[in-house]
Amino acid sequence: MGSREISGQFQELDIIGRGSFGVIRKVQHKPTGRTFVRKEISYRSMSKKEEKQLSSEFDILQNLNHPNIVQVYGYEKLPNEQVLNIYMEYCDGGDVSELIKKYRESKQYIPETLVWQIFTQTLLALYRCHYGVDIEQVVSMFKSTPEIKPPEISNLPVVIHRDIKPENIFFLSDKYTVKLGDFGLAKCLAPHTHFTQTYVGTPYYMPPEVILEQAYNTVCDVWSLGCVMYELCALTPPFTAKTHAQLQDKIKSGVYSELPSHYSNRLKMCIYACLITDPKERADVNQLLQETSFKIYRREWELNQKELELTKREIDLKRKDTLLNRHDDELMQKESELLLKEKQLIKYDNALDEERKKINAKNEETRRVMRTEFKLVLEDRVNKILSELPPDVQMILKNRSKENRIPNSVSNSNLNQYNNMNFNSNAISNSNNPQQQQQQQHIIPPFSPQKLRGPRNFDDYQEELIKYKR
Repeated sequence: MGSREISGQFQELDIIGRGSFGVIRKVQHKPTGRTFVRKEISYRSMSKKEEKQLSSEFDILQNLNHPNIVQVYGYEKLPNEQVLNIYMEYCDGGDVSELIKKYRESKQYIPETLVWQIFTQTLLALYRCHYGVDIEQVVSMFKSTPEIKPPEISNLPVVIHRDIKPENIFFLSDKYTVKLGDFGLAKCLAPHTHFTQTYVGTPYYMPPEVILEQAYNTVCDVWSLGCVMYELCALTPPFTAKTHAQLQDKIKSGVYSELPSHYSNRLKMCIYACLITDPKERADVNQLLQETSFKIYRREWELNQKELELTKREIDLKRKDTLLNRHDDELMQKESELLLKEKQLIKYDNALDEERKKINAKNEETRRVMRTEFKLVLEDRVNKILSELPPDVQMILKNRSKENRIPNSVSNSNLNQYNNMNFNSNAISNSNNPQQQQQQQHIIPPFSPQKLRGPRNFDDYQEELIKYKR
């Protein structure tokens, strides 16, 4: 997602929160079906400088990729509505305030392991914010090692949350993963002079340096986190009062009640180290995470993350294996279909060959019958033509047939010769010698290979008749 209008890609669901800035709404991404949280912030009353600061801060927050930080995916500006929409990861396991309320109503203590779990994972998120990098993995939990100095942050972006409270620490559905959310919104949404706008609700978690309007740094987040951890153990904030003025006085004094004896001294000491009024004496995130108990829970968290990563890889491999098997099945099915089509084509080709043979045989039979019929028709036609000749001509032809021992009936073999006979007088007239022409007329047999042609006129028949009588 980018800083462009993307509202059309989302379907609006329930409103899950309200504040001085606007509303928090669940939305569903239409293309993927994933659920997100959209924070709808009205910047109608903001100055141009504040708007620019808000946008620049969200650019930084988009780069805070950490398993214990609520991911900010993008934002969009809607100038017509003068609204800034921020799209964030949806944590469907509730928040710490709901957890405290649940145990307070049941009058039970929250298990210490759960307190350590929330404490450790929130510190890991703050380490990424305060130092710009992730903390190194635990090498040894019990072996004495020199104090690890925090990384140099001169060239790395530093993010101070400034609004850590139970409502801003979330759980995923597994109830194990803790996420820190709502970064910098109070700071961006209203001037610092307006107390209620800077901190939504009552300022139970405000550090004394902020109340005293002193310069503050990253340890102000440590104070707020200490207040939340105290409340997880005592089920009530460390500083309470009937008025804001009394509350501020108590916070500045740093006086609070002892934590219940139900919890270990090690946990109590870590929480007390966060609630030191002097920010210079207060423990920072790096110092807290070097404590042995935190190392144990850090190591547990790291192993859990590796297990989750392996599980994701296993799921991904199974998904890919399923896809490959499905692909193989599809290929086998296509191969079977191709083989079947090949067999069908071969069968069809063989059928065509058989059909061609039948057609050829039928055509050959048809040609044979037609040849026979043609010969019969031709014989009838020749006989008819001969019968229509004058009697004298018929007699001449008959005598010639006798001389050449040709039977009266024209056989099939003689029909072909008859077709090629040439009685055309042109064959005789081609000779220059008249006497030779006359001889040729008598030499040409009646069934010569030349085409048979009768005299062209009746005078020819007369001449033939005179010759015959002589």
